[in-house]
Formats: sequence, C-alpha cells, structure tokens
Amino acid sequence: MRIILKLLGLLILCTFMSGCRMLPIFQRTPVPLETVTPQLSLNQVTDIPTLPPVTATPTLSMGEAVNYVAPGDIFTQVTAESLPEKAFQPVILFGSVGSFTVQTDAWGQVLPTGGFTLSHHSGTEFHITCDDFCFKVDAKKNLIGDEKLVEGSEVIVFGASGEDLTEISADLIAVHVIREDPVPREADVSNFPFDLTYTEYELEDFPGLNPISIQAAAATSTPIPTATEAATATPTADPYGYGYGYGYDYYYYGRPTSTPNRPQRTPTPDETGTPIPTPTLSLDDHLSARLNHSLETRSNYSYGAYGERYSTYLEYDQEMNRDPSYPTRACMNVDSNGYEFVNYWIPYVENPMFTNWGIVCFAGDWYLPMRLTVDINPDPDVTDLVFSDRTLRSNSNYDKSRGYIRSFGHSIIENKLFYFYQTANGYGVSISNQDYDLGFDDIPFGYVGKYSELSPFYADDLITFFGHRGDKWYYVEISVSETNQYGYY
Repeated sequence: MRIILKLLGLLILCTFMSGCRMLPIFQRTPVPLETVTPQLSLNQVTDIPTLPPVTATPTLSMGEAVNYVAPGDIFTQVTAESLPEKAFQPVILFGSVGSFTVQTDAWGQVLPTGGFTLSHHSGTEFHITCDDFCFKVDAKKNLIGDEKLVEGSEVIVFGASGEDLTEISADLIAVHVIREDPVPREADVSNFPFDLTYTEYELEDFPGLNPISIQAAAATSTPIPTATEAATATPTADPYGYGYGYGYDYYYYGRPTSTPNRPQRTPTPDETGTPIPTPTLSLDDHLSARLNHSLETRSNYSYGAYGERYSTYLEYDQEMNRDPSYPTRACMNVDSNGYEFVNYWIPYVENPMFTNWGIVCFAGDWYLPMRLTVDINPDPDVTDLVFSDRTLRSNSNYDKSRGYIRSFGHSIIENKLFYFYQTANGYGVSISNQDYDLGFDDIPFGYVGKYSELSPFYADDLITFFGHRGDKWYYVEISVSETNQYGYY
C-alpha cells in the first residue's frame, strides 16, 4: 500500500513540474433564451418617415404596352425654328396662313400645285409652295386633308428654302386644328363583290407581337344572318346546276343566294373553335392557316399593256440621289425595261421604313405607291419621323384625283385591283376602283421590325389586316368566296 501511494505521489509531482495540464475537449458558449426588447417608444421618435399606403398597380394591357404611332403634340414638341440663312437649306417656320395663291401654266390652266403666304412673327412674309408630295398633319400628327388648311390657321412648315430665301418648298405642314373624336361607324360592305367574302373579328385586346397572336372578344357580337333555305338550295344561284355563279337567284333577281356580306363579329365564340354545326378555327389558327396561301399572281401584274416591265429604286446615300437644290428630298427613279423612265424628288430621310410597295400594272395603267417621310427634330442624333403615302397612276397624282388623303398597299386579288385608302371619314378598301367604307380609324401598314406583324398579309386568294375603331381592334379577312369555284366574275 505504501508503495502505491508513493508512486501516485510521484506521478502528481511530475505532472506539475513538467507544466502539463489537461485540455478541455469542448468549450461551450451559452445561448440566450430570449432577445431583450429595448424599452423604446416609437411615438417619441420624430425622424422616422411615414410610408405612403400601398396602392395596387394595374397590369398594362397589350395595347398600352405597344405604341406604333408617334405620340405627342407637334406644336409643343417642336419649339425651335430653323430660319433660312442661305439658299437651299432645311427650314422650320412658325406662322399663320395668309392669302392663298393659284398657279397657272403657260396656257392659263390652273396647276394642281398651289401655295399660300405665311405671316411670320418677325414681320417677314414667306411664300409656301406645296406640291404633289407635300402632306399635312394635325397637332397629333394625324394626316388631314387640304380643307383643314384655311386662312388664319396656325402652322409649322417643314421644308427647304429656294434661291429666294422667302420662297419655301414645303414637305410637311402641321396645322393647329383640334381633331374631333370620330363617331363609331360600321363597315359598309352591302355591295361587296359577290365573289369575295368580307369577315371581321372583334378582338379582346391589341394583337400580341413576336409572335403575333390574337384573342376573340367576348361573345356579345352579332353573327352573320342565316340565308333562307330556298335561297341557299343552289349554292351557285343556278336552278339548273350549270354554275353561272352570279350570286342571285335565277327567278328572284336581287335576292342573295349566299350569306350576305355583312361584317361578322366574333364568329368563333371561343379560342378552341366550334365543332357544331360546322368545325371552325380559333383566331390564332386563322393566323397560321393564312401562311399556307401563296402570292404569285401579283408578279404577273408588273408588266404593262405592251410588255414593258417597270422597276423602282431609291438609295438615299447614293450621290446621284442627293442634290444641293433639294436638301430634304431624295430621288425616286422609275425604270422601264432597264432604261430610266422618270424620276421624282420626294420628302425622304434615311429611316428603317420601306420606300415603295412596287409598281402594279392594271388595265393599261401603272400604279406606284411610295412612302414620304420627314424628320421633325432638327437634332441630327434624334430621328422623329412623320410619314404619309402617295400613289402615282401613270405619272399623275392618283390620290388627288380620287379625293383621298392617301392610298397604299396596292395588290391583286381575284384578278381585281385592290388597295387601302384614307379620307376625312376614315379608312376603307377599294376593289376594281369601287370604294368600300369600313369605318376604321386606322389600318396599320408599312411597319418594320417587331411592328411588321401589324402590316397587311397578301395572298392570291386572301388579304388580311388589322384595324381599330376607337379602342376596339379587329382582325379582317377578305377572301375569294367558295361559291366562285368556277372562276366567273
């Protein structure tokens, strides 16, 4: 026992003398059971900001998210003038319309180009000339007719000075008129060609883009009236079955034998189609189905009555298309069988929009629709385009002869000349030189990039386009009628 105690004492003595000690394996930090709340009254603090109440932000509709027209008031947007300091330079003039002038040729005939005097605030009177390629807009940049320009009108003139600094050749005239909200109207297709069918679909909202998509409005529409059984017994309107296809009953002249060509609102009540009684496509299916149609016939109408073929070109950067005397215009060349036939100096600035739709020859005449563009912002780094369209027929101003503000989109459907037009009453279509007022406030045309899907679609037997009346948008199809299967006109 003594020996054990001596050994234990010796071990303890060695441990202390060597400086050795036992290390703890774990070192624990106590965790508080609760967080102490500071004794602070928020009512006594004066510098804490008060947050406004949370307000719900409405989701933008497709129409609000997409803007395909230039917004703003041109009279508040354009505030700086560019007065002529030398001949042949771009100018921007503010003033009011004085007296109008009439120009005549050497034989005393009144020319289509005229002008007016502009009273400038400096006291200088400028003489404004507005030729066939000059166009007019209101304060909201909407195209207007000549009748809106009256004596005393406040105007902004965009153009170029002549050799005489007071002689101004106008490209664009902005007239300070208040545009009245158009009265809602319906399409007038009561006399539509019997071999063509007009159908319009009211949309729920603005068309979706990239890729394009449309949705039918709620089923609150008026369907096409159903023809009587007697009237539809013979689809070709021929009781003997010979297929004359004139569209009227043989014994009852004037009674339509097929569904009347009245506007159809939402013929497809839902987006899945209607299986009963006749299967129909959804509106998105309509957009896909139209791609199966081809556009080949129109190329046959690029030749004239005597076999001549016309072509056009406009290269803004080419030196031949720029002239010191026309600083705001470019030269549109028209060739016939490879030789220069005629040229026009049109308002044009370098821009992504198309320049012309191509020449269509029909019934011995040729039609050339072209786009006129003016940059209303004098800053060279900023482009703000205002545009119009002009159509020439065999070297004459077709729009003026027909009383249009503009016409555009010329093509051929069922061997008939087709185009869109705009008047003071709105937009319509013309088929074989017969106008049909559709009552639209606008029909988009000639856009590029993501907006190009809004432009009309053309095929030999189908033309589709978008339009709106007020805030309601429509998808429209003009197609060759199934009753015209024998090709009679």
